[in-house]
Amino acid sequence: MKLKTLSIELGEFKALQESAQGQMPEPSAAGWYIDPRTGERVFYDPDSHKFYTLAGGIYIPLGYMNPAPKQVTLAPGEKLRINMSFKYSGPAISSAICYYSIGVYGLFGFDEKMVGQNSKSLPQYTTPTQVTDSYTFTLPTNVGNDWDDIYCKIYGGSPGVPQTLFGYEQALLIIGKDPTISEFMIADFAKV
Repeated sequence: MKLKTLSIELGEFKALQESAQGQMPEPSAAGWYIDPRTGERVFYDPDSHKFYTLAGGIYIPLGYMNPAPKQVTLAPGEKLRINMSFKYSGPAISSAICYYSIGVYGLFGFDEKMVGQNSKSLPQYTTPTQVTDSYTFTLPTNVGNDWDDIYCKIYGGSPGVPQTLFGYEQALLIIGKDPTISEFMIADFAKV
């Protein structure tokens, strides 16, 4: 059985006790702001330190799902390894959680269909240092054709690391479960 791999880069982060480096300063008050990158109206909540956008009558956090750089084709019974990487600097962390999920991302957030997690301890680093982790899923026979999105996050530990999320939309193409026709087209036509 062939193992297929999809890697995710979480970027750089520090422990909660340290200031974030190279980030735009957060507003001090709750309210509506204009996102300078997109021009969209976003709401800032100073209690959660997150920006939200209004969609479908609910507020959803911005910025963790992205278009997939590639699509991995999988069938029931096949394995998918998701690799997580990030740069870390700060004190030693014990028992941070590296969390992985396959599911369906939609208007109301991410519907987790499969989840996995590892506990990871991070040594003290004084400069941003590359750290990796991975988890391998085996797709069940009841996999849905719409289970095409993935995300991962790291959080918790002692002292705690900030929850950092990253995900890809339409990263997987599930085949072999239901009859599927793809790349359908008229190949050629000519006068005879």
